[in-house]
Amino acid sequence: MNWRRGLLLAGIHLAVAGSLITWQESREWQYLHSDASPTQNPTLRLAAWQEEQGVGFDPCNGGFVCYGPRPQYYVVYSANIPVAAISGWNEPCPASWSLAGLMNARFGRYTRKGEASVAVSLCLLIFLQWFLIGSFPLIRPRQWWWEPGAFITLCTLTAFVLVLVPGIREIAPFVMLFALLAWLFWLCLLLWKGLKLGWRLTARRVANAQ
Repeated sequence: MNWRRGLLLAGIHLAVAGSLITWQESREWQYLHSDASPTQNPTLRLAAWQEEQGVGFDPCNGGFVCYGPRPQYYVVYSANIPVAAISGWNEPCPASWSLAGLMNARFGRYTRKGEASVAVSLCLLIFLQWFLIGSFPLIRPRQWWWEPGAFITLCTLTAFVLVLVPGIREIAPFVMLFALLAWLFWLCLLLWKGLKLGWRLTARRVANAQ
């Protein structure tokens, strides 16, 4: 276990994801007032949120959504596929089993408290995810950047820098395509390691039984 490497990768991804999540949510939170503003009509808040995000119809009522380019979202999602997928963060109609779906059921759809809960929980999951990936690398190549976790981190940092530049931030999602390939490679390695471990345990049990 290389816990120092785990803390390094977890810290890097937490800083990047936390910044991008706050940036992405800040444009929506101005429309998602807390319960302290009872005069604000919930329907008008939802309409304003949809207008800001480019929503055509409510996807939870049989419609569809047409989003504009959101490089912040793509970078966060592509860099953290496992936990982002189960979180349902920034999805217009998250699954009921996802973290966002559970928060919607508790706080209501498009509430600031619910959105903040999902964002904070996602950041905590990202830190835990990368601490484990960094602490237990599946391979140890001669060149450190060929390890999937390190390669994904490099792609994420590159995309993060691109997102900060207004004229070229739309390039960031294309950089994260390499991170997606690295995630696929990491998943194959994880399955291979799991199969090898299962085979060894089975062979050992058979040998002991004989």
